[in-house]
Amino acid sequence: MAKRKKKKDSTLVPIVIMGQTYKVRAEEDSVYLQELARFVDTKMKTIAKSAGTQDSLKLAILAALNVADEFFKLERKHREAGQDMDASVDEMLKLLEVSLREPT
Repeated sequence: MAKRKKKKDSTLVPIVIMGQTYKVRAEEDSVYLQELARFVDTKMKTIAKSAGTQDSLKLAILAALNVADEFFKLERKHREAGQDMDASVDEMLKLLEVSLREPT
């Protein structure tokens, strides 16, 4: 008989976004979830001010696009930093190889 995997304990965590309370089932730390909710709430409120709309669906879509843009830019920056580091390591290895071949 196969053993069942024990599910992580999940709890309902109340979060507030744009004045609406949602109870979200979470396996993560509730403090972390509250932090995420504050981030989304701030994003949506900022967009609401600049877009001049209170339409929750439009705000949610614009906030999602904004967060996706930030994510893609950070991902690209991370990838480019890794490439720069790889190039630096390659250059240092070449210099080390040359210096080891030269008589002292």
